[in-house]
Amino acid sequence: METGTMAEYVENRIRAGVGKAEIKEELLAVGWTDDEAEAGYRVGLIATGVPVPTEGNRPTLSRKASTVDVVINFFSFILLGISASALGTLFFEVISISFPDPLDTTYLYNQGGATSSIHYAIAALVIAFPFYYLAMRLWFRKFREDEGRMESKLSKWLTYLVLLMTAVTMVGDLITVVFTLLQGEVTVRFFLKALTVLVIASWVFGFYYMERRKIQYHIDIPERIFQMLGRGMAGLVLLGVVLGFVVGGSPTTERSRTFDRTRAENLSTLSTCVENYASNLGALPKNLKDLSQSSQYSYCASSMRDPETQAVYEYRVVTPERVEGAGKVGEFELCATFALPTPVQIGASHYMGNPAWGDHSAGNICHIVSAQLVAPPR
Repeated sequence: METGTMAEYVENRIRAGVGKAEIKEELLAVGWTDDEAEAGYRVGLIATGVPVPTEGNRPTLSRKASTVDVVINFFSFILLGISASALGTLFFEVISISFPDPLDTTYLYNQGGATSSIHYAIAALVIAFPFYYLAMRLWFRKFREDEGRMESKLSKWLTYLVLLMTAVTMVGDLITVVFTLLQGEVTVRFFLKALTVLVIASWVFGFYYMERRKIQYHIDIPERIFQMLGRGMAGLVLLGVVLGFVVGGSPTTERSRTFDRTRAENLSTLSTCVENYASNLGALPKNLKDLSQSSQYSYCASSMRDPETQAVYEYRVVTPERVEGAGKVGEFELCATFALPTPVQIGASHYMGNPAWGDHSAGNICHIVSAQLVAPPR
């Protein structure tokens, strides 16, 4: 018996109402293999008029989302959160530095606080945003190539949660702006920060609103709209990164600032050590070695050298002793070479140590400090 004859036999048996298992058992009994019996049954089904899937009719069949789809979608939302938070932080810090508020006395006690936040935000954007962009391209491609693909319930819930959060953020931001206007307290700094929140939230809301129309409701959204949204956000990210480097400085600049902060802290510590030594012993130390040789001031040794060159800071006794009122004072000078001037918006008022070292220019800087030698009688 040939395959063609077997196919006709299977067709006749199917039309007679015989089940698949019985037909296969008959074919196996006369020597057909299991694979041949399966192939023959398929040919027989086709002969009875059962439609064969083709590229033309397969998209009409809905297919559930795969595990890969769920992972890609969930990963994209994580990247969205990282990118949006980093972009907001980046612009907030750039605005805070560019438009300092004299009433904000708690801002930037640490000179590296703002620049560290800017650099971390840049790092997060450089890594997270490209991955987010690629994840969303892959997400759209899967649904573009297979229109019958169904997304998971988790994807829908997360998307609508994002839409809800961004809508609430936009409304809250606008309410705050209007309230501040009514209070007459709007500043450029506040306005730019409010605008930053509004732009980021509006972009996220607009993008996912279009995404729902295309993915869930299968509305034909021109691809150029998503391209414009993507390029707009990429441009905003690029602008933020450029401004971050301009305001926060390059890695080389930040390294120099870190050395300068350490120098200022060291000099402030040394100044305190010398003042305590003079107050306790009634005389200024002749040199910094006098401090390191005393167990009481041994902790000062770690602050005696420049962190970059390891050279000992310059110390000089200006006035060994002079009478001032009922007591005696001495004057000494400490010097260090700074790489950069203190940023204008920080200054000595935001430095937690001795203000004399908190505001400096670049180059070799010296300050003369007075130390109480003998405390006046009470």
